[in-house]
Amino acid sequence: MARQFIVRCVVVLMGFVLVACSEGKPDGGQSPGGDDVSIVKKDSKGRESGQDARTDPGEVRGEEDSTTVPDGMGGTDGTVEPDGTIEPPDGTLPDSTVEPDESQPGECVDKDGDGYGPNCFLGADCDDANPKFTVYCPPCGQQTVEGCPCSQEGASEICFEGDPGTIGLGECQLGQRYCQQGHWSSCMGQIIPAPEECNEKDDDCDGSTDEGVLSPCGNCDPFCDTLKVGPGGAEEFEPTPENSEKVGKNLDGYLVLDSKQIDLSFMWVANSSENTVSRLDTETCKETGRYAVCSNPSRTSVDLVGNVWVGCRNDGGVAKIAIDEALCPDKNNNGVVDTAKDLNGDGQVTGGEILPKGADECVLFTAFPGGSCQRGLGVDKDNHAWVGEWYASVLRRLHPDTGSVIKQHNISANPYGLVIDQKGTIWVSGRGGNKLIEVDPELGQVGSYSSNIGCFEPYGIGLDHKGRVWIGNCCCWNVAYRFDPETKTWAAAQTKDRPRGVAGSQDGNVYVANDTSDHVAIVDSDTATTLGYVYLGGGRFPIGMTVDFDGYVWSANQSSGSAIKMDPKTQQTLCEVKVGNGPYTYSDMTGYALHNFTAPQGHYSHVFGGWEGFRVKWTAVFVDVDYQDPASCFVKVRVRSAYDKEELKTKPWQGYYGPYPPEMFPLDLTQVPDMDGPLLEVEVTLFSQSKTCTPMVKSIEAKFASD
Repeated sequence: MARQFIVRCVVVLMGFVLVACSEGKPDGGQSPGGDDVSIVKKDSKGRESGQDARTDPGEVRGEEDSTTVPDGMGGTDGTVEPDGTIEPPDGTLPDSTVEPDESQPGECVDKDGDGYGPNCFLGADCDDANPKFTVYCPPCGQQTVEGCPCSQEGASEICFEGDPGTIGLGECQLGQRYCQQGHWSSCMGQIIPAPEECNEKDDDCDGSTDEGVLSPCGNCDPFCDTLKVGPGGAEEFEPTPENSEKVGKNLDGYLVLDSKQIDLSFMWVANSSENTVSRLDTETCKETGRYAVCSNPSRTSVDLVGNVWVGCRNDGGVAKIAIDEALCPDKNNNGVVDTAKDLNGDGQVTGGEILPKGADECVLFTAFPGGSCQRGLGVDKDNHAWVGEWYASVLRRLHPDTGSVIKQHNISANPYGLVIDQKGTIWVSGRGGNKLIEVDPELGQVGSYSSNIGCFEPYGIGLDHKGRVWIGNCCCWNVAYRFDPETKTWAAAQTKDRPRGVAGSQDGNVYVANDTSDHVAIVDSDTATTLGYVYLGGGRFPIGMTVDFDGYVWSANQSSGSAIKMDPKTQQTLCEVKVGNGPYTYSDMTGYALHNFTAPQGHYSHVFGGWEGFRVKWTAVFVDVDYQDPASCFVKVRVRSAYDKEELKTKPWQGYYGPYPPEMFPLDLTQVPDMDGPLLEVEVTLFSQSKTCTPMVKSIEAKFASD
C-alpha cells in the first residue's frame, strides 16, 4: 500500500483573507459563495465528512470516491483516497524524508524529543534528528565530540579535550570515548586543566603545585599565622655557605656549633720593612693581595668575618682591611673597587699591582687610638679589636666600624702580644716587665704572673685546645711556657733554641717557632713534651706561627721574606710563598684562634614569607633552644624585613637582641621598626663559653598578622 500524506489544514492570514483546506473538489472545494470553510471529519467508521461551518453539524458534504488534489495540495496529479490520505501518482515519496507533522499552526515541532525545534519554547534545533545536539551542532566530520553519530556499537577511541601540551603533566590524563546507541559518549576518565585549588595537586597542569592559592604559611590552612623552620616545620634546617657559618646539624636535625663549617682560607702577614700586609690563600699557596698601610706593621689579627686588623709600631696607627671586594666601598665613585691584586697570575702581588698608601679601597680605615707603638692585638667574641700600646702600657677596645676607642684599661707591663680566651679574659705577654698579665675586659681588673720554673722573657702568646696560655720565652732559656688559668700552675716544654711565636691547634698540639735554628717545634700541650721538629731550610728565621682552617701549620719567616706551610702529621713542609720584606707578626693571622678558642660561635639565617597577594605585619620571633648549660651557652637574634630579595640584601639589620638567656622569647617585633615587608630574615647566632657546651636550636618561628 502506498505511503499516505495526511492533509493538514493551514490557516494563513494575508491581507485579511482566510484560506481553508479544500474538501476534495477539482475547483478547490469552495462553496458557491466563495467564503465557505470546510472542516474534514471522520465518522465512526473512519470515513471523512465535510461540514460547512455555517450549516447543521450533521450535514455531510464530503464524497467517498477519490478526488484530485488541486495545485499546492500535494501535487497536481495526486489523488485523495476515501480515507483522506493523498496517494502520489507514481507511488513514491517526495524528496523530504521527514514525515509531515500533525501539529496545529504555532505548535512546537520536536522530532528528536530534546525540547528544541520550530515554535518550541526552548528555541530552534540545529539538528532535529539528533537529540544530542540542540542549539549548536559541532562539525562531526572534522572532529569527534560527545553526541556525534557513530556506526560501530561498542567501538572506542582515546580522547582529550584540553591543551595537548598538558597531557601527562600534573593531574591531566587521557580519557576514552565509546560508541553507544549510535552516538559517541563523553570522554570518560579524562582530566583536563582546571583552576588551581589548594590540595597539594597540580590542578592546572603547569608543572607547579598550589601556586597562587597557598595560605601565607605555605599550606592550605587559611587561618595560619606562624611560619616555622626546623624538624617538624614547613622546611628543615639546611646550612649552606650563603646562610650560615660554623654551624651544622646533629642527628636530630637541630642546629649546633660546628667549627668544621668555617672557611677562612687566608693568612695575613705584616711586612714590617716595607709597610705592607700580604694576604695569602692558604689552599693555593699564592699571594692574592698586598696592601700599603701604616708605618712598620707587626701585628695582624683576623675578626669574625675574615677582615684583618693591623697594628703598627712606628706611627701608632691601626688599619683594617676587608677580606673581600664586596665589603670594600667605592670611595672615589668610579664604579669599581680599586684594590691590590695578582693581575698577571704569578702568585705574587708586586710592583704596580700594589696601590699607593691611601689609594686601596679595601683598606677600610686607619685609626690612631693613642700612643706611637701598637703591639699587642686581638679580637674579642663581640668582634671588637683590643690593641696594646707599648709605651703607655694601656689596652684599648676599638669600634669595629671606625676604630674609635670605646674603652681602655691600664696594665702593669708593656704589652707585646695579646690573646683573648673563651671567657673574654685578655692575656698579655708583658715583655717589658717580664710578666703574664690577666685583664678583666669589663672591670679592668689586672692580675700578673711570673714563671716559678726558670728565666722568663715573654714573647709570642697563644692558647691551646683547653684554654691554657702558652708563651714563647725569648731569650734567656730555650723553653715554651704553659700557664693554666684554673690551677695557676706553670709547665715548660723544651725547644731547640729561642722560642718566638706560638700557636695552638685543635689536634692538641702547640707549635713554636725556633728562629735561629730554622725549626718549628711540635709540643704536646697536655704533657708539655716536645714531639718533634719541622726543618724549614736555612736562612728562614721563623718568627710568627699560625694554624689554618684545614689544620695545617704556617710560619712567617723574617729573613727569607716568606711563609711556609707544613703538615704536622708528616712533619714535612708543603709549600713556601713569597711575601713582602721583613715579615714580622705574632698574632692570630688566620682567625683560627678566634673561632676555635676565643669565641666559639656561629650563625644561621632564614628568610620567611614572600607571598603574592598578602600584606603582613611581622609580630614576633620565637627560637626553641636547648641551652644545655645556660651559664655557658646562649643565642642572640637580629632581624630585617624587605619587599624583595634584592632589597633584603642591603637592608640594615635590627638588633642584636638578647642574649637568650637571660632574655626570654618571644622577641616582640611590634616594637621593632620597619617590620611590614613581605620578607623577614631572621639570623640566630649561637655562642659558647665552654668547649663542652653548644646551644641546640630546634626551630625558628616567625609570627605575623595579615590584612
